[in-house]
Amino acid sequence: MKYLVDSHTMKAVDNCSIHESGIPSVVLMERAALGVSAFLLSLIEKNTTAQRRVPEVVCVCGSGNNGADGLAVARQLNENGINVTVVLTGTSEGTEEYRLQYNILRNLGIKIVNFDGGFDFSEYDYIVDAIFGIGLSREVTGRYESIINSVNAAKENNGAVVVSVDIPSGISADDGHISGCAVRADYTVTFGYNKLGIIFYPGASYSGDVTVVNAGFVPEKLLTERVAGFKDVFTFTDEDIKRLIIRREDSNKGTYGKALIIAGSKSIGGAAVLAADAAYRCGAGLVKVFTHEDNRTALISSIPECLISTYGDNDTFSQELSVNLSWAKSIAVGPGISLDDRAASMVADVLGMTDKIRVFDADALNIIARDKIVLDGKMDGGIIITPHLLEMARLTGKTVDDIKNNLIETAARYAKAHGCICVLKDARTVVTDGMKVYVNTSGNNGMSTGGSGDVLTGIIVGLTAQGIDAFDAACLGVYVHGRAGDVAADMKGYAGMTASDIVSGIAYALR
Repeated sequence: MKYLVDSHTMKAVDNCSIHESGIPSVVLMERAALGVSAFLLSLIEKNTTAQRRVPEVVCVCGSGNNGADGLAVARQLNENGINVTVVLTGTSEGTEEYRLQYNILRNLGIKIVNFDGGFDFSEYDYIVDAIFGIGLSREVTGRYESIINSVNAAKENNGAVVVSVDIPSGISADDGHISGCAVRADYTVTFGYNKLGIIFYPGASYSGDVTVVNAGFVPEKLLTERVAGFKDVFTFTDEDIKRLIIRREDSNKGTYGKALIIAGSKSIGGAAVLAADAAYRCGAGLVKVFTHEDNRTALISSIPECLISTYGDNDTFSQELSVNLSWAKSIAVGPGISLDDRAASMVADVLGMTDKIRVFDADALNIIARDKIVLDGKMDGGIIITPHLLEMARLTGKTVDDIKNNLIETAARYAKAHGCICVLKDARTVVTDGMKVYVNTSGNNGMSTGGSGDVLTGIIVGLTAQGIDAFDAACLGVYVHGRAGDVAADMKGYAGMTASDIVSGIAYALR
């Protein structure tokens, strides 16, 4: 698990380290700059052959503390024999730390020039972007727009490698939106904790490869005690798979739970196959599908391990469904069930199983929105919903654009109001119970394909069947889904992969 911060939380971390714990800001700045300069030196060494000249580096520095970081980086690179030029972009005296770093560079005789209407970045091999940091709160226009455009032009036209300090200049650290224009970095070296603005799009597409370096902030234990909400936003790594999925030596199929998946209809059968296969692949002991009888052959031929309970066109199935609902430890409903009265009856029956963890997806969510069903999972076994943006728009009445621009806020408000866990699916899927927020960083654009959501539903219900806490299972399910997609992309490529390839990748992601 890795914690994520926005600008406000990161400033609180700074404040706790400097003012409460007594670590001088210049000490933190030196540690941060060392992280950047060490990264650059390693990059230069890797890219420079014995026959090439010593590379030219330019550090483009604003007058705030991000600019002061850039000045410290320039000094450290100079100490290591790198040819460094500093370009000053600010129009003010700068912060106290900035003036300190500037005077050191001037005393050392390092080349410093002012950006006065233009500067030719084309002759430099590496550009260090230290114009704006995480505190940017205005649109980038005029002089600064010209500087950023010049940096980007040197990258695009002359092959300069751009390394941003903490965050690419022009990106909001809170949500990744572009403040008019922004530096397009090849690499970003960020301090302490990754920033939400680097993770969310479009900021992520401007940040290149991201490295998080330890800048000497106080330990996480102290931050948890002193900084409100410090651990509330986080992401997962492969270590969390090992932490949460536990297999026992003395186990049997009953140890890993019973998952019921209500999916498919007369005209749609593939969703049931994908979800059931995914539930088994993530380790569930027994998986049963309740579906239309026309899907039986496809299920048996695709997943011989699967238990199947079916209904016909004219069957009254309420009693059989009731038995299956009682059998299961966790239940998923929605993929491909259609929007007819029978499907609505299934959704209502699942809502009544308040002693079970229930996952509502796809058509189940559309029925909930259409029939204005009010969810209330506060006092029962737990409700997980997995809407994509359009389904969330139907549930909330908001526009897709509004939701996309406010993923965390939209999901958290809905989850808190309805006592559920909301898995709001997008390029960066958000999972929240209204308090804690998980932001997913696994996966790729090849997963934008039909059936991918059915796979996720199967994974989550399979994990909850094994007894994993509902919120942890939702977060882990999204992470494993993305990792399986990464495996599929490695094998098939982004354009050519299908939802079935994602299912096949689950086992390798867990391994």
